[in-house]
Amino acid sequence: MTAIATVSSALDDAPAATPPIKSWPAAIELGLRASNIRTDLVRISHKGPLRVQRPFYPEGDCCHVYLLHPPGGMVAGDTLRVAVALDSGAQALLTTPSAGKVYRSDLAKTAQCQGVSAELADGACLEWLPQETIVFEGAEAELSNHFALQGSAQLCAWDIVVLGRRASGEGFARGRCRQKIEISRDGKPLLVERTEWLGGSAMLEAPWGMGGASVSGSFFVTMSCDQAMMDNLRDGLAELAVQSNWLAAEWGLSQKRDIFIARYIGDSPEQCRKGFAWLWAQLRPAFNSREACQPRIWNT
Repeated sequence: MTAIATVSSALDDAPAATPPIKSWPAAIELGLRASNIRTDLVRISHKGPLRVQRPFYPEGDCCHVYLLHPPGGMVAGDTLRVAVALDSGAQALLTTPSAGKVYRSDLAKTAQCQGVSAELADGACLEWLPQETIVFEGAEAELSNHFALQGSAQLCAWDIVVLGRRASGEGFARGRCRQKIEISRDGKPLLVERTEWLGGSAMLEAPWGMGGASVSGSFFVTMSCDQAMMDNLRDGLAELAVQSNWLAAEWGLSQKRDIFIARYIGDSPEQCRKGFAWLWAQLRPAFNSREACQPRIWNT
């Protein structure tokens, strides 16, 4: 049975409780199938203000898809659900044109939920490379990412969270952001992470936590890097930081079983994105035998 036939419905996963009247739930399901010449977007089902542009093929066969959320952010009670299914052999790169935003919640601290789920059939390859999510002070954000791989399916994904708006003089003294990331293969967990940022907590300032930084990024690739490659990537990142005159930040690279992991803690989402994009460009030839082909929306 194909992944497209078995994908769980994002529309059906919406919370049963009645959201606030002013909330605006949105959900979209995408199904992608490989043909003889390229991967086609064969299914689109949506509810609310969540859309996709037509697919692009800058590489010829790999399907590039841009997810659009016209409101640009979530208020109290909003839900944003994305479900993606890749059939066997499908190749897709999904991104967003701009940063997502989670605005301040209400006095009842009503949650704002953003969920991404993807099911990859044997031989499929998904690159999930969205822009950052900005969590405003006073928000009640629930962010989840679940990727279910079958057989030899491959995944490259990142998630970037920005706490508060430093440029506007806003920190994260109030509010909460919970992040969940799960990657499994054939029903067995490869990686399960839970992170909670609580506004005003010691963790935000302590050296064992965020150390006063406002941006946290995680990058995952289902591949194995040997020591020589890890050393080259660390040296390359350090050189890039000097050339770009980047602000002080902490980068971490590690190999956990069959997953390469990169971490960023700092104060610049742009710096995090550029660093992750550089790592992606270095790893992509070994990951899926393709040279880097950046989505053109990143240049706008």
